[in-house]
Parts: sequence; C-alpha cells; structure tokens
Amino acid sequence: MKMKEFKVLQITDQMHAIETKGVFLDRRSEGPYSIALFQIDGFYVELFFNAIRLIYKKIRIFENTALLNPYINEMDITDLADRS
Repeated sequence: MKMKEFKVLQITDQMHAIETKGVFLDRRSEGPYSIALFQIDGFYVELFFNAIRLIYKKIRIFENTALLNPYINEMDITDLADRS
C-alpha cells in the first residue's frame, strides 16, 4: 500500500489497514496523549489517543524519518553497549 492510497481511506479503513498491514514499532507519551507508531510498506503512522479514556484523537502519516527522533531519543541502548 502506498502512503497516498492510505491517506484517502476513510478512518475505519485506515484503522483496518493499520491492524492488518501495520507493524507496531513503539509507543511514547506526549502530554495527555499516548502515541503508537506503526510502519506500513515504507511509511509511518502514528495513532494519537487519550491515554486515560483510550479515545482516538488523530492519525499522523509520514515518510520523513526525522519524525522518528522522539522514539529514538527515548530508546535505552545500554544493554547493546554492554555486548561489545
């Protein structure tokens, strides 16, 4: 699936595509939101939802890997360093 194709889907179809084609990568928090990161065929999808009420708020779709920095900055790689 191409990012253009995903963008034009209705929200229910986007959610289905995330569920069936998406690969869960990580989760982070930002203010009142919990944000789940998925990859689908070369692009990324962030699902923003209220962490307390578990209510969906928005989806952000992107290909720019610079937008992955919030996830990379939170990764703990100390175990990897201990292996060398």
